[in-house]
Amino acid sequence: MNYTDIIWDFDGTLFDTYPSIIYAFKMALKDDGIETEDDNIHKYIKISVSDAINYFSENYSISESFISRFKAYEKEAPIDKIVPFKYAKEICEEIAKNGGKNFILTHRGNSTYKYLKAYNMEKCFTEVVNKHSGFKRKPHPEAFNYLIDKYEIDKSRALVVGDRELEIMGAKNSNISSCLYDTNNVNYSEKPDFIIYSLEELKEILFD
Repeated sequence: MNYTDIIWDFDGTLFDTYPSIIYAFKMALKDDGIETEDDNIHKYIKISVSDAINYFSENYSISESFISRFKAYEKEAPIDKIVPFKYAKEICEEIAKNGGKNFILTHRGNSTYKYLKAYNMEKCFTEVVNKHSGFKRKPHPEAFNYLIDKYEIDKSRALVVGDRELEIMGAKNSNISSCLYDTNNVNYSEKPDFIIYSLEELKEILFD
């Protein structure tokens, strides 16, 4: 394997969670009497949920309870509305089979485990670092460096895979390689080491 330690993002990278996030955001906006198109929400959500909240806070009158209602709607999303991307499970299993390690570094909470378990993927991952782990948010290198130090990862063999500039910047801040899984036509100023449009393409990077 060219890269033996893979640090994955969750939302929009391993799992297609954006439809459920957009739905929850739209429902919370609707509670505040705000109607907007899915594409308008998606434009900011694909950067980060914080960016979306900041945008709508600055341009619309959203209530103080907005965030709690958004989170409540998100938790209600049925399991079958949040599914792994094609090849996600296959590539993670292949990495582990070849002696590599998979990690998840996400801003999502404990629901991460629920979805991994639902699709029988939890055994693919050595450790999941989520928002309850106590580290600074991406792109700060703290959580990346925690994994590197704990598992004595050779930085030249580590690869961050994510769908946003946050992951590219986090990898650069930790001096490791990055792969942008461009599922959402994201704009980015920091150039990744690799760009893929299907997780199947990752095999060429890892195993060639």
